[in-house]
Amino acid sequence: MQYRWYIVILICILQVGQACGLVEITGGWSFEGNGEFSSHGVSEVSGCGSDPSITLGITSTSSICNGGNISDLKIGSQAITITVGGYQLTAGYDGEVRSSINGRGTGATTAFVGATATGLSTGGDSYDIFGSADISTDGYLSGTGIGEASASGTSQYRVIKIGTPSEVWGQVAGMSELRMDGRSSDSLASTGGYENGLHTESRVRKTISGETVSGKEMASSTSRINSYASVINEARINVSSSGTAESGGWVPGFSQTKEQMRNENVASSSTGDLWGYVEANGYLDAADVSAILESTASMDNSLYVSGSPATYAASTQSSSAVRTYAETWVRNASWGSAAREGNRTAREWGNLSDLGSGAHMYEPGADAVSFGNIRMIIDYQDDPVLSTGFMKLDTYAEATKNKTAMAGSIIGYTGDGTMYYQDDDMLNTAGFVGGLDHHSWIAAGRQFADTSALLGRAYVETNPQGNESLIQPWRADTSSDPNVAWSRTEGSFRNPS
Repeated sequence: MQYRWYIVILICILQVGQACGLVEITGGWSFEGNGEFSSHGVSEVSGCGSDPSITLGITSTSSICNGGNISDLKIGSQAITITVGGYQLTAGYDGEVRSSINGRGTGATTAFVGATATGLSTGGDSYDIFGSADISTDGYLSGTGIGEASASGTSQYRVIKIGTPSEVWGQVAGMSELRMDGRSSDSLASTGGYENGLHTESRVRKTISGETVSGKEMASSTSRINSYASVINEARINVSSSGTAESGGWVPGFSQTKEQMRNENVASSSTGDLWGYVEANGYLDAADVSAILESTASMDNSLYVSGSPATYAASTQSSSAVRTYAETWVRNASWGSAAREGNRTAREWGNLSDLGSGAHMYEPGADAVSFGNIRMIIDYQDDPVLSTGFMKLDTYAEATKNKTAMAGSIIGYTGDGTMYYQDDDMLNTAGFVGGLDHHSWIAAGRQFADTSALLGRAYVETNPQGNESLIQPWRADTSSDPNVAWSRTEGSFRNPS
């Protein structure tokens, strides 16, 4: 028997408080289900005095206990605008979420598309405004069965403190997918409690005196895309996330015309395609992968920016199964963040075609780990005045000696990155340019190791002269247990020295 529901929600809220409130919802959401299922969704507007908050989204969840067959689908769009208590809040989404799970085991899968927006009054003329937007999937499975989840679309938020320049905004657009396959009663598969997908958040705060203890306004922005999967015993998982996450914010002292992704006091952006696969085929065999692309910016008692794509793969084999396998990639990546205050600016940005890590086992008693990452960090503080920067391109691989085990990580082949701090008195910069071939590779059964740290150019420059450093350490060792290969390009500056 099949059932079908179509639900349209219209919400009207009348608030009585310190100010008149306007609430608008456009659109709605629809739900479709087949077979036995469990389903829920949420659209919420709340306000108390001058502390309004919005949570708006669609959620699909399917779960079973000791067997069952459940599926769920929701498609829809909504937008809400509130003007209340001295704040203007906006949130919206347009998306599709699916979840399903079937088999003899126990587990759940969840998909979500949504956003939050909040304005808090914290005494006197102080306040705290923040928001977040997400497209995500997650799940777990114990025993035999298939669990799947997918989320796609867009979500966004905006919060304005009326009568001031203070504002935060953010948006995500893309997709997240998950598939778990448990092949025995002992199978364990999960996303490790992590939400795979796209996330962005931003925040601006003014304290009751208009200053923090260090005399600075506070703001932050973070944008990331991530994928995570873990299996034990006989199980497999595919995970993927792709799209763009970006956000920013302007602080109370901002005095220019606002231009989104051009002149915020804090801003961050991440765009890319992330993928991971893990496979275990015997008792006490295990594998896991993690991939992340993240950028962040903050302004409080310092200016801070960072950006990093990173991958990690690990596997261990106890059984005589054919193989235990872990592999993950970040592809077509671009990222960037900025923190600005008056004449001071800290920025970093980069792009990369490929970053991957793998760990493959083919006999009992074998273990392997690999990871690769690019890391770019700028930090400035003014008491005492100090500008520091650090960048790293890093690959690492290890595998059990004399075992049929392979591990490797690679950064390349096209990409570049730049970071700098600038004010009226100094300009400090560092970066890397093209021709990338950073890799580390171990084939322990053949006593083979290979590592490389090649690139077109790496540079560090300070003006006036400060401390500058560029190094390229490496190691390859097949006599040790585990066999190890790693190399990196590392640059840093410190000014004044």
